Amino acid sequence: MLSIFPDLLTFGLLSPLILRIAISIIGIKYGFLRFKKPMKWFSILYIVTSIFIFIGLYTQIAVLIGIALAKIDFYINKNNAEKPNIYIYSLIIMVLLSLLFTGPGFLAFDLPL
Repeated sequence: MLSIFPDLLTFGLLSPLILRIAISIIGIKYGFLRFKKPMKWFSILYIVTSIFIFIGLYTQIAVLIGIALAKIDFYINKNNAEKPNIYIYSLIIMVLLSLLFTGPGFLAFDLPL
């Protein structure tokens, strides 16, 4: 089947940029929310990883660290009295996996080899 808007397919590298910006804003927000809780080093890792993802520097390494942080954060919140939203965490992990496989997109410091 033919695409309805074939001209939009030329902007394929723009979608990882949009995903990068969105997930880094969410990560910075979670980092600042976590900063008020006991483990401050965890919030610093969230913020630094989100900044690396935002500017596109070492994106694949930052994405792997972000996936690990999201999983750890989910289990920490699960063991505490808080009830984590599994849909938000799964959406975060899916977007990060998408960035892992597609790369950083436009306006990033990473260069594909």
